[in-house]
Amino acid sequence: MAWEMYRRTSRPSPKSPTITLGKNGIIGLNTAVVRILGDRKYGLLMFDREKGLIGIRILKKAEPDAYPIGVIPKKSHATVSGVAFMKTYGIELIETRAFPATYDEKSNTFVADVSEFVKGKGE
Repeated sequence: MAWEMYRRTSRPSPKSPTITLGKNGIIGLNTAVVRILGDRKYGLLMFDREKGLIGIRILKKAEPDAYPIGVIPKKSHATVSGVAFMKTYGIELIETRAFPATYDEKSNTFVADVSEFVKGKGE
């Protein structure tokens, strides 16, 4: 017999939160983040200038500075508009990049280090 290996067409669901910054300014949140979101569908976008960290604090209710988090129907990922946010803090990407994120339960905040892509950082 000549066995042929079947190649998966989809990846297994990730176990670790990941934040993806699109070169177009869209912020993507993977399945692991969506699982933690639950019924919280708003996010406050934050930035630590000293360390080059982005933070997304998730909320149940809209606040004046919160952005809606759009979860797709299959709940495999979500998105947040980050165009103005990325421009304001000089986060410049030539291509879309994914960053590992940590989740702080006390503050309901996802944090990712984007320092290498902050204009003027480390120059």
